[in-house]
Amino acid sequence: MPWKVTPAKWLQVETDRVQEIILVPRFWRRAWTAQSLKAALGEIGLDYSLTDCQEINAELHKRGVVADVGP
Repeated sequence: MPWKVTPAKWLQVETDRVQEIILVPRFWRRAWTAQSLKAALGEIGLDYSLTDCQEINAELHKRGVVADVGP
């Protein structure tokens, strides 16, 4: 019988990965959008959809890793 990783585990693992990337010192002051995150991750070979980036962003907010900034 086929099997696959659960959506919850995928989100946990991928958010952990992205969290490590955006917490490197050169990104500390960068303001992110789903689009800019997708582009930056694509440059290092991580191909996420815009929807994936939005889910990861929401999880980073829940974890308290990122917070909204002004417009």
